[in-house]
Amino acid sequence: MRMLLLLAVVLMIPSCQGQTSEDVKFMESQPIGCFRQGFSYSSYIPNTSINTTSIQRCQAKCQKVSGCVKFAYYAWRGECWFADAKATMKPTGGAYVIAGHRTCSQQDLAIPERCISEKPLNGFPGISAANSNAAWKGGQQPAPSECWPTWWDGQALACNQIGVLDGTAKGWPGKCRGLVEIEGVNGTDCEANCRSNPSCQSYQNSVYYSCWQGLGFDCFVRQNFVPRDAKRFQHGRIRVLMDLKGWQIVGLYKAFDNSQGFFDTDQTAIEYCKHVCYSDIRCEYWSYAPKFGCWVHDAAQEYVPAYPLTLSSAMRDTPFALDSIAGEYIQHLCDPTMVSKDVPKPFTNLTKCAEKGVRYDPPNMALQSRTIVPNYEACRQRCKATLNCAYFAWWPNGGCHIADATAHRVTAEDWGVVSGPVDCSRAYTTTSPGPGDWIHSTVAPANEAPKLLDESQVRMAEIAYSIHNLDLSKTTVQEKNLLKSKHAEAIANSLDIPVIEVRDRNGRDAMKAMVQLVAGETTGRRLSSAETLIVAYVPNQPPNSEDPSAIASKIRTADFAQLAKDATLEVVHADSAAILQSDGRGIEITEPQVGTKDYPLPAFQEVSEPSTWTRWWPLIAALVLVCCGGAACASLGGGDRSRRYQKGRSDSMQSDDDEFGRNKVWASGSSR
Repeated sequence: MRMLLLLAVVLMIPSCQGQTSEDVKFMESQPIGCFRQGFSYSSYIPNTSINTTSIQRCQAKCQKVSGCVKFAYYAWRGECWFADAKATMKPTGGAYVIAGHRTCSQQDLAIPERCISEKPLNGFPGISAANSNAAWKGGQQPAPSECWPTWWDGQALACNQIGVLDGTAKGWPGKCRGLVEIEGVNGTDCEANCRSNPSCQSYQNSVYYSCWQGLGFDCFVRQNFVPRDAKRFQHGRIRVLMDLKGWQIVGLYKAFDNSQGFFDTDQTAIEYCKHVCYSDIRCEYWSYAPKFGCWVHDAAQEYVPAYPLTLSSAMRDTPFALDSIAGEYIQHLCDPTMVSKDVPKPFTNLTKCAEKGVRYDPPNMALQSRTIVPNYEACRQRCKATLNCAYFAWWPNGGCHIADATAHRVTAEDWGVVSGPVDCSRAYTTTSPGPGDWIHSTVAPANEAPKLLDESQVRMAEIAYSIHNLDLSKTTVQEKNLLKSKHAEAIANSLDIPVIEVRDRNGRDAMKAMVQLVAGETTGRRLSSAETLIVAYVPNQPPNSEDPSAIASKIRTADFAQLAKDATLEVVHADSAAILQSDGRGIEITEPQVGTKDYPLPAFQEVSEPSTWTRWWPLIAALVLVCCGGAACASLGGGDRSRRYQKGRSDSMQSDDDEFGRNKVWASGSSR
């Protein structure tokens, strides 16, 4: 029996391995496009799979299997699966799954029709994934980023076909927020660096000649900030697959709106909105609605449109859809003759949920230790695949550390360290957010002298206001999360500060870009469940002052009231049960109160719903008093007969007298 168990363990060894260095060398020696990490196929030839120990052997076996034109190699399990010409590529998200072709000849590597001319037929999106896929001639909706040329490990290849969509020389303000500073790149070299990186959507050269890159949002109005120059690029070319006018796609993120009146016409806003998506080779959807603004697919986030796209995440009867006047479903392509043949080098391309120069302490969660991975995104994926992991930190030497929710953010010993949360979601989706909280990266500084204050010298201001007629108990968890982030955005816009400076509490454990929600009404800071209180903390202005008047003057305006109201109605529709209609006024915003440590706001406390006794004791007390008065009158006016009647029944009435006595004490005691 022991020999059989030993034999079983030996036979399992091939299924317990990862990709070997020989696998990597083999894939790197083949033409670009022959292998793709993280993809498999929609179907396989029955009864043909085998166990093997390398990609090269898997490909060689495919050449001997009848009908095999492509294969999927599961390195972790040592399995090789074979597919015919009808099978289509689909993403798996696994780092140890490799999709490959029967041979690496140009004939086998021909671009599929779904990346050349295929478009969806009637019935897309469908009621189910199967119906949506059936609306494509090839039997499957193109996978996200499937048509962009990549290296075997998924890194996008550079395309020599580059155009300028927007630029400061063309009148584009270029005042984008949410960009990430590229350490080691001078501002004068920022444009060339961005052009060489297909994942770089735009750049910004600051007045300090620092280089900032990324997708960027709210690029039009920003007080006291003017970049030296900025441009937004389009890498490759665009193929429009579907007109999305009148549609709402779930999982998009807000790029900008016209709340500050920058755009004279909707057409101008539409062009800029389209350019945001065109600049990101992973963006597939964009939509513009005048009342809601510009929303785009940001593939760097955890919460993205469903694949395949179905009617559960593409709607036509929502307020957003009815207001939508433009939008597209697109593909990003690079003509084969324009694809760079250079092996891609890793770029510093941070998303909104990653930041440089910080890490988490303790660095490793229980039962975990340092591993080596190629980039910070791979480190985040390791965290995502580990139970209870909350944060990751990736070091320039390839070291990856993952931590649980008990870890706290500290300054890293090396500026090159990239860290962030496992969930990359931002709270800007058109319907509901992704799971978890949102932590954002550092944004470009304003055009002002650098602040030399130590963190301990920065004074925080507390902002509190209530949403009248919003019953928080009737909102969903997703709506609560989205309300927290949307009101943080409204506060940031009014104070003209980065949204990450708005926090839900004062302390090291505060969540950035969030506010605190409390069920209750701000009436003397005593709360009932009929209202919702918003509490937020921001650095005071100036930051070393305890005087809250500067912030109060900016936040106590009609413009902010409208921003806060719009933020609420963007999350909770006007016909929702959470919006009370008893007084006919709907959602209203009370005047914000602002305080600091030296000028504190009064503490608030929740008041529970009144009990039956609390509601009715005044009436009961009044009835008891009436009864007492009536009995007294009867006693005085009834003479001897009344006294004899009472005396004759004294024994039988004793229990009633005792109860009445108890009632007298209860009533009087309750009315003190």
